[in-house]
Amino acid sequence: MSSSLPRRRLLHAALASPLLALPPAQAQPNRLQDLLDERVRLEGMGLAAAQVLEDGTLQLSAAGRSGVGEALLTPDRHRLEIGSITKPFIGLLLADAVLRGELKLDDPLEASLPEGLALRDSAGQPLRWVDVATHRSGLPRLPSNWEPANPLDPYADFGDPQMLAALRAFQPKRRRDEAFEYSNFGYGLMGWLLARRAQQPLGRLLDVRVLEPLGLGGPQGMSLRPAEGPAAVQGHDAQGKPTPAWTFDALAGAGALRASAAQLARFAQAMLGHPAHPLRDAAQLALQVHSALGPRPGMAMGLAWMRLQHAGRDIATHDGGTFGFSSSLWLDLTKRRAGLALANAQVVVTDLAGHLTDPAARLRDIAAERRAAEQALAQPAQTLSDEQLAALAGVYALNPQFKVTVRVEGQRVFGQATGQGEFELFAKSERQLFARVTPLEMHFDAGSPSAAFTLLQGGGKLRFVRESAP
Repeated sequence: MSSSLPRRRLLHAALASPLLALPPAQAQPNRLQDLLDERVRLEGMGLAAAQVLEDGTLQLSAAGRSGVGEALLTPDRHRLEIGSITKPFIGLLLADAVLRGELKLDDPLEASLPEGLALRDSAGQPLRWVDVATHRSGLPRLPSNWEPANPLDPYADFGDPQMLAALRAFQPKRRRDEAFEYSNFGYGLMGWLLARRAQQPLGRLLDVRVLEPLGLGGPQGMSLRPAEGPAAVQGHDAQGKPTPAWTFDALAGAGALRASAAQLARFAQAMLGHPAHPLRDAAQLALQVHSALGPRPGMAMGLAWMRLQHAGRDIATHDGGTFGFSSSLWLDLTKRRAGLALANAQVVVTDLAGHLTDPAARLRDIAAERRAAEQALAQPAQTLSDEQLAALAGVYALNPQFKVTVRVEGQRVFGQATGQGEFELFAKSERQLFARVTPLEMHFDAGSPSAAFTLLQGGGKLRFVRESAP
C-alpha cells in the first residue's frame, strides 16, 4: 500500500520551526498585490500579506486561486492559523507579568508548578522562565507522552492530566544554557503556567493583558479557538487538499492563535512602537536579546523572537506552520518596518515576508525549484538484493514522538512517518533511498542492520536512529 505524502509534511512532526535566513539581495518588484498574484499563480491556494512602513502606515492585500481568492480570503476579516507565531504573544504575556512585578525572568518555574513537582536540568539546577522562553531549557520539542489520537489534529487531546504526567516523567539530558532546542512543549508549558498563576484560562488571560490593550480582542478579534462562520478559512496541504483545523488544550501556548493579516500587522505595529500603547515597555523587554544561543550561528533569542543582523539592521522574526497553514513575520527594528505573509496551504512564505520587510531581499525562484525537483525525482532507481534491503528496514526515531518506519515488501520499499501516509522509496545506491512523491533522500549508515539514517529534505538534515526492526 502506498499513498501520497504532502510536500514538507515529513519535517512537520509538530508546529513548524522557523526558517531563518534572508536570501542574498536582488532587485525585485515590490507592488504587494502583484507579488501575491504571482506567488499564488505558482504555488498554494490563498495568501494574505501586509507591510508596515517606516512611518507606521499599513499596506494590506490578498490573492487566491480556484475560488479561494479575495472574495473568500481577505486580509482584514478572515482568521488563519498562525501556528508558532503564537509564541511571541506568549513571550509578550511573560514580559508583561515581569513588569507587573508578578515574577522575574530568573525565577524557577517549579515555584509555579503544582506541589511536589520540580523541573531541574541535568546538573540539578532549576529551569527558569527565561530558559524556556529562549528555547535553552533542555525541554524536548514535544512531551514524552505526546501520542495524539488523531494525527491530523495532533494537539487536541493533550490536556491537564497529560501535562502533569509529562512533567512527572521529564528526565533532563543536558544543562540549561547548554544548547538551543526549539520546544513546543516549553511554550505550551509556559502558557499553561501563566494561566495557572492568574487563575484563569489562557485565552482569557491573553485577551485581557495582550489582545485587548492592542485592539485585537473581542468577538471578532484574535483567538485561541478555531474561527467560525464568515471568519473561518479552510486550510490545505501542499497539494491543495483540505485539512482539518487544529485544536488545542494544555499546549495552546505553543501555537493555537488565529489571526487575520490585518490583526497580525497591528501586532507588528505595536512591537515596533507604532503608535504608543500600554504594552510598549513589555514589547521592548520581549525584543531584547536574552540569550546568545540561537537556532543558527549569528542568531540570538529574545522572548520567543529570533534575533539576527542583516545588512546592518536588527531583525526580529518568527515563522509558523500547521498542516494546513503557513505564516511568517519579520520586524526590522532599525528602520521600524515589518512584513508578514499568511497562507491557507502548507507552503513556504518566509521569503515573501522577508522581502516585504526589505525589498532588496530575494524572493524564491519557484520555477527553478520545480525544475530541480523534477530532475531529482526523475533519477533512475537501482535494484538491491534481499540482504541489502533487509539491512535498511526498521523503525527509526527522530525523537520519541516522531518516527519513520521503513518496510520492505518483496523488491519494493515503503516509508511511513508518524501520523502520515505510506509512500514508496527507491534505491539510489546500496545505502541511499529517495522518494518520487516528494523530493527527499535517506542516507543510511553502514552496517547490517543500519544503525541510523540522515533525512535530506528542503535543504534540511535530520538524524533518525534505529529503534527496532519493523
